[in-house]
Amino acid sequence: MNTRRMVIGGALLALLTLGVVWVGLGQAAPSEASPDTVPLRFRFPEGQHWTYQLDYQAQSRVRLSGQGAAASSLAGQIHLAGDLVLRGHGARGATQWVGLRLERLQTHSLKVLGHELLPDAASVEAVFGGREALLELSGEGTLQAVSFREEDPALFKNTVQSLVGELQVVLRDGASWSEQETTARGIARTEYEKLGEDAEAVRLLKRRAEYVELRGMGQGGTVRLASRFEADVAREGVLERLAGTETVERLGADGTPSASSEVRVSLKRGASGRFVVEAPVDASALQRLAPGVLVVDPKVRAQMLAQQVDGLTAEQLFSLLEAHADGGIMPDHNHFLLQATGLLEQQPELCARLVDFFERPSLQPKGRALVLDLLAGAGTPRAQEALVRALSTKAAREDSRYGLLLSRLSLVAAPTVDTVRFAERTYAQTQGTAHIAGAYALGATAGALYRQEQTPEARAAVGRLASDLRAASSPEEQAHLLLGLGNAGVADQVPLIASHATAQSPEVRRASAKALRKIPTPEATQVLLTLASDGAVPVQSSALESLGRRPLDEGMLMDLRDLTLSGGVKAENYHALVSLVAPYVDREPAVRELLEYLLTRDVPDRQVLMRIRGLLKS
Repeated sequence: MNTRRMVIGGALLALLTLGVVWVGLGQAAPSEASPDTVPLRFRFPEGQHWTYQLDYQAQSRVRLSGQGAAASSLAGQIHLAGDLVLRGHGARGATQWVGLRLERLQTHSLKVLGHELLPDAASVEAVFGGREALLELSGEGTLQAVSFREEDPALFKNTVQSLVGELQVVLRDGASWSEQETTARGIARTEYEKLGEDAEAVRLLKRRAEYVELRGMGQGGTVRLASRFEADVAREGVLERLAGTETVERLGADGTPSASSEVRVSLKRGASGRFVVEAPVDASALQRLAPGVLVVDPKVRAQMLAQQVDGLTAEQLFSLLEAHADGGIMPDHNHFLLQATGLLEQQPELCARLVDFFERPSLQPKGRALVLDLLAGAGTPRAQEALVRALSTKAAREDSRYGLLLSRLSLVAAPTVDTVRFAERTYAQTQGTAHIAGAYALGATAGALYRQEQTPEARAAVGRLASDLRAASSPEEQAHLLLGLGNAGVADQVPLIASHATAQSPEVRRASAKALRKIPTPEATQVLLTLASDGAVPVQSSALESLGRRPLDEGMLMDLRDLTLSGGVKAENYHALVSLVAPYVDREPAVRELLEYLLTRDVPDRQVLMRIRGLLKS
């Protein structure tokens, strides 16, 4: 069901704006030190502004159903050309506040579902005129959050959110580096390389090597990605130029794209100067959003829902459920799920009717699971209320597989406080497999709510799992609680998770490795590198898998090379190791050394050998 939610939520929102461009820009303070010894960093002095000439074009399409000429799809395209203006608003500690505006747009076209959203100068003025988003940025260019006035139009917010996520430029020391960046399309592992440098400027190559999490384009199948951008950064810390293209396609079963997105951008530095800062920024009065989070204009959302529902009526929905729910699979299953979850959002009163259907004594377990999938996939507050009601019924509680039903809570993308409270109560009141499933569901829902809003309820729920883990005495209980805490993915819990990385039980050590998969902090990565040398095959395997969910720098790859050359990687884990280092084979000599060494070993899996030889020839 998570696959359908990715299409339903991400694709339709991403089509609102398609993405524009963010680049780290700024003016560094004067320095008499040699440019070879001063790290290149962006700075945004208070009262300084920079204007850039922007030309941005993009198009995106998601196929809903059918093949060839009979296929139905969602599509959008955008072309903006004008000025991108950044304004320094000072700093709070290491965080710099930077205003972003779009001005004097000579070209302005944004089409969604065949409708032009920016048809004339008046509409452009209504969306962008005098509006400024506030970016929180580090000196390296890492985006931390974006804030808006509450009354700003959704189209402005989404354009800026795509703008600040699609084309970040992040500066690090060294000849090359890798970053994990959040965009409107998902989370990308992005590689940077210095193409050249002199006393005046540094020229960078930036490319997205893979999407660790790709939103709005479905799941499964093959993802085809072509990405290349070049940036010139002056020694004083000012971006001079950025240009490039990116195309992402997900291929369907027939080999043709089921979803695609193409971006083309050109950005050139123009004038800079000073402006008067009238008053300090009052961040408490603004709507603060995490990178990549989009909002929905009600009118546009209604149009998209109508196309998503594609004519399905309430009567047809329940007629199809009557006929096919017991098998758990519907005719044209994925299209049905897309239609049905859209219908539940369009007609929220149907969620309660689904609970009544769920309680029918004749409904088989697969049918109950399907109903919960629909409610979790819709994910609206009304759908979550119905999901909680269904899981609280006698029909659910007395099912011997209640733990499997409860796991559907983990599929809710944006859980409410009430959903987290239900997960916490269920975790506290159940035993056995249901209690274990409750821990996993509590971690997933509380973690999602914490990342989105950091509410006290979310903090308390994550804290409860942490407290229970500290008190747990049996390895089995510790392992389950670690996995539940890992579902939350909260960086504050790294020390507690790390404390179990040296446990006597291999199952506990393995759980600690899995629990760090969502936390890409340096501390978590160091623990995983240590677990990668564990003598137990399953522990090492889980550590390598979790390391694969984050970017690895040169030092980490050298550590993995040294571990491999010393015989520290088990033969059973060669496949996982090769998958982990494969993305870096073209730019890190340590990876080629690692792979060449493996060819000298007794590798029982011929497919691994063939893959290694193919990588070394590339």
